[in-house]
Amino acid sequence: MMLENLDCFSSENEDGGVYFPPELNINISKGNLYFHYMHGRYGHWTYTFRFKNADFELIGFDKSENRGPVVERVVSVNFMTRKMLVKENLNSHVEAENEVFKETWKNFSLAKRIKLSEVDDFENLYIEELLKVSD
Repeated sequence: MMLENLDCFSSENEDGGVYFPPELNINISKGNLYFHYMHGRYGHWTYTFRFKNADFELIGFDKSENRGPVVERVVSVNFMTRKMLVKENLNSHVEAENEVFKETWKNFSLAKRIKLSEVDDFENLYIEELLKVSD
């Protein structure tokens, strides 16, 4: 069976406003399908899918929010364990080598698994808003 969802990606020619649109890198490693978006000094994010039940299911999401070389916030979501790690830089106003992170683990629930065939556009897939977080 073959899966196709060409609508899930925004056009590379979209206007990024004052910013360039993020670059997309797609690869497969150890049975997982990765969509890695790179937005230069502003950060990056990755969706990790695994083939299951005749579709690709989202098993992980990782995001780094940066201000130049300084990482301000990192989020790592594991959909298999239903755990999320949030790392916030307590020294985000200083240089990159002085970063100090506060780590917070959270549990979450999700109404239903996210499948690649159902993603209408990655730009509209706000992972943190889909999770029902409990401490």
